[in-house]
Amino acid sequence: MKRNWLITLAAIAAFATGLRAQDDAFSRLGSDLPRPAAAPVVSAPAPVNTAPSATAAQREWLVMVFINGVNDLGILGFANSDLNEMEAVGSTDQVAVLVEFGILGMDNNTDRNLQFQRGSKTVYITRDADANRVTSPVVYNSNTADMGSEAHFLRFIKRGLRQYPARKVAVVLWNHGSGRLGIASDDATGNQMSIPKLGYALNLAARELGRKIDVFATDACLMQMASVAYEMKDAAEVVVGSEEIISGPGYPYTAILSGLTGNPGQNAEGLGRLIVDAFGASYPTDATLSALRTSSLPGFRDALDAWVGALRAEPRAFAAAADPAVIGAVSKFTLRDSKDLIDYIDMVGARLPDGSGAKAAGARLKAQIQRSLLVRNVMKPARNNRYTAANGMAIYIPDLRYDSANYEGMAFAADSQWDDFLLQVMSERLR
Repeated sequence: MKRNWLITLAAIAAFATGLRAQDDAFSRLGSDLPRPAAAPVVSAPAPVNTAPSATAAQREWLVMVFINGVNDLGILGFANSDLNEMEAVGSTDQVAVLVEFGILGMDNNTDRNLQFQRGSKTVYITRDADANRVTSPVVYNSNTADMGSEAHFLRFIKRGLRQYPARKVAVVLWNHGSGRLGIASDDATGNQMSIPKLGYALNLAARELGRKIDVFATDACLMQMASVAYEMKDAAEVVVGSEEIISGPGYPYTAILSGLTGNPGQNAEGLGRLIVDAFGASYPTDATLSALRTSSLPGFRDALDAWVGALRAEPRAFAAAADPAVIGAVSKFTLRDSKDLIDYIDMVGARLPDGSGAKAAGARLKAQIQRSLLVRNVMKPARNNRYTAANGMAIYIPDLRYDSANYEGMAFAADSQWDDFLLQVMSERLR
């Protein structure tokens, strides 16, 4: 997801083929973070076919969480821990909480043998007071074991929409994230979800629902990028994600579900604010999370294009935007070509005189982000000054190599001038 924890995955290779190592940048992350005790492997209860008593007319929210723990996150106990956090609140007659659950675990023997879950399970979260054991009933068993599949993700959402209809719907995708490069790695199959395919799956889910999903949130690292959010603009009303690493236990599910069940009448933006505020309250340092209003993404794109056009029209402004010293100073995240957009706007603007058209266009773009696009943002200071600013949205700005194979396959590159601007910047820097 997430979570900057070190684990040796060599043991997995002995049990499954197709294992792909994580990018070196991720394997080095966060060895200084406190390590919570791993929760025991879930012993699944017998399947239960009875549905909750609430009807579609009564239920306000359906919250669906896709937990892909088929990697180090499952082995370290984070998946089980988050299920127990949800069970501290449980579902109510107003809020149904449904989890798709796939995991690698370890037994309790001294040999620490890997345990594979056969297929995946859909769990209807019920309240209990046991913080160490998952007791919620399994309501669906699937032979599908690939938790890195967009099709599996979509099937889970469709089943939930049909079986637990509600006025409002939130979907959370839980796993490792790598921004524009993808999300939800399954280390047994070697698959992960690409951003364009994830966007397509969510659009199909919205079609099934007959409208946009209210909230789409990623409990995963590095996902709040312009190109990622833009892919979801027609599928969700509010997109929640982090510009940087999500560390430790990830989202505080007990606090989030307590706030939602205590006030189920809140709308999509209300839940977006709740998730961001609860997350910020859970971490004294080293935390970023924001909620974006997708209806403002077309206006954001237009304001960005206007800024790009103004930069290109003023040689001094373009020289400032392309200056390696400026780009190198912009707050960057663990995925180093993911940089804070507002910080970039400010640094370019600081090089320009009053009266510059490009400076004015940058100010308008910044205002559009802060006043229209952002629902809520939280930033807690990073340890070791890993990032200096996290204003709610990152954008792709490569240092050395433009990844056309990945980036130009995204809707944001097709619809905006940002890819053309990056190519011009890269050409200028290579002179």
